[in-house]
Amino acid sequence: MLRQLRAFFDERGFVEVQTPTLCSETVIDRHLDPISVTLQLPGEEECEWFLQTSPEQSMKRLLALGMGSIYQIGPVFRAGELGRLHNPEFTMAEWYEVGAGHEKGLQLLSDLLCELLRTPPAIRVSFAAAFEQATGLPLFECQGEDLADWSVRERLVDATDWTDDWDDWVNLIFSERVQPQLGSEVPVLITHFPATQAALAVVSSEDPRTAERYELFYRGVELANGYHELLDASVLRERDTIANAQRVRDGKKALPACEKLLQAMERGMPQSCGCALGFDRLVMLACETDQLSNVVAFTAMDS
Repeated sequence: MLRQLRAFFDERGFVEVQTPTLCSETVIDRHLDPISVTLQLPGEEECEWFLQTSPEQSMKRLLALGMGSIYQIGPVFRAGELGRLHNPEFTMAEWYEVGAGHEKGLQLLSDLLCELLRTPPAIRVSFAAAFEQATGLPLFECQGEDLADWSVRERLVDATDWTDDWDDWVNLIFSERVQPQLGSEVPVLITHFPATQAALAVVSSEDPRTAERYELFYRGVELANGYHELLDASVLRERDTIANAQRVRDGKKALPACEKLLQAMERGMPQSCGCALGFDRLVMLACETDQLSNVVAFTAMDS
């Protein structure tokens, strides 16, 4: 499957790259916790470095240097993730197609899955439409209180004071009631996530309540997360500030600013569509099993 994936991108003119898994900076995300190590370089003070949760920041720096369309396959690391579909270290395939927009990014991901798993083409459903189909709730008309009341009635939580964050309620309902229904027969691309969950995607010009972010689901498993990439460094700085504030409210520590990426974006990064795919999960589905431990040589418990 690795040979197939490489052939898929090689035939389309992408260049395979290899970026560091250990860096002095990491992309800031409310929900993703990097594994940190203490490192002292010659002549420097001891400082904290990070095993990367994704090669995103380094690959985007290559885009800004003019590399063109690129892909990478390698290990990434996330603290606190262990279970049927999670391991602290896993294999990620990530790519960026220069010049591509949202539509082209969706098509490339669907074509890749058809190639690797012999599936039909993925169908596309907006986040809001999938949410309403599964729950009967009109997403953008619901306040946090509405989502809280529904979650208690559905016994997802015991009380409405579980959180006061709209996105937390949306994520809870999506993971418990929407995701398990996705892609039972045909892969599903969920498009146009709420703009509050844009991460590093641009906000949609057609509906500013949404962002041009998408995720791929098959047999109830999330396989990939993609963006029509944000190019404005000032917007990313604002989003990083918000994400760090959310991390602190969640009882986590703030992460240092990803200055090298921000500087690359300020110099100029080409329009592109990028996507990250959990390769181990893909192999798991190809082997018709539902446990990562059946396709990973050694999980964290055995390594």
